[in-house]
Amino acid sequence: MVLIAALTAFLMIGCQAENDPFDLPVEQEGTGRIALHITADGKMQTRAPKTLTDEQKNQYLITIRQGNVYYVDAKVLSQLATTDLTVPAGYGYMVMAESCSASDAISKPTIYGQPRLVGTSATFPVVKDETSTANVLCTPANAGVMVTAADETFNEIFSDYVMTVSLGSRELTFTPENASIVGYYNVSSTANLSYSLTATRRENGETASVSSTAVLQQGRITQLSLRSTPKGTITLGITYDDTFVTEDIEMVIDP
Repeated sequence: MVLIAALTAFLMIGCQAENDPFDLPVEQEGTGRIALHITADGKMQTRAPKTLTDEQKNQYLITIRQGNVYYVDAKVLSQLATTDLTVPAGYGYMVMAESCSASDAISKPTIYGQPRLVGTSATFPVVKDETSTANVLCTPANAGVMVTAADETFNEIFSDYVMTVSLGSRELTFTPENASIVGYYNVSSTANLSYSLTATRRENGETASVSSTAVLQQGRITQLSLRSTPKGTITLGITYDDTFVTEDIEMVIDP
């Protein structure tokens, strides 16, 4: 009876391993190595991603984990040593790469922030004495907003303007002095951005105001273009830049 019970248990374990090869202990004997293949695509379009440049390797942060165990935690790619990429053999490994941290994306190099690209590999096993390749494609993970006043009519009628945009507790101000600078917001998908414009008329020093909301979308720069026409209507157009998609919202003030 003891022999039959032992044989039955052995067969059950064998069947489980055959049906689900990942239903095994997390750690195996020995160690293996992870080779990183990090690429980036700054456009929300289907095209060939590019391998990171040396400059980008000095900026991108790499995280390597197995479940809740972190072997590399947000370490700069160019600073990773061979020992950092040697881990216990096992299943369920995952690699994340990010061009900057979420906090730096809205605080550096200035308070207006910077673009953030993030990518995560599929889970993969590490086999003893072998090298497993982790493929990571990084794509835009935040959204931007910018203000332009290139319209001649607007500049003839108004001498100055202040545009305030806000999302949650993050509020940014745009004036002629920082025209065309991009302010970045961390958004998981889409979010409603509130904006308010106050412009000063050259003619009499009086101010005109308009406020509304716009939808920020991950991977897109929303461009608020200040224009003045007798129509007093708001139109929407789409343009593109070299990195993120740019959404152009024309804010029209009736003179």
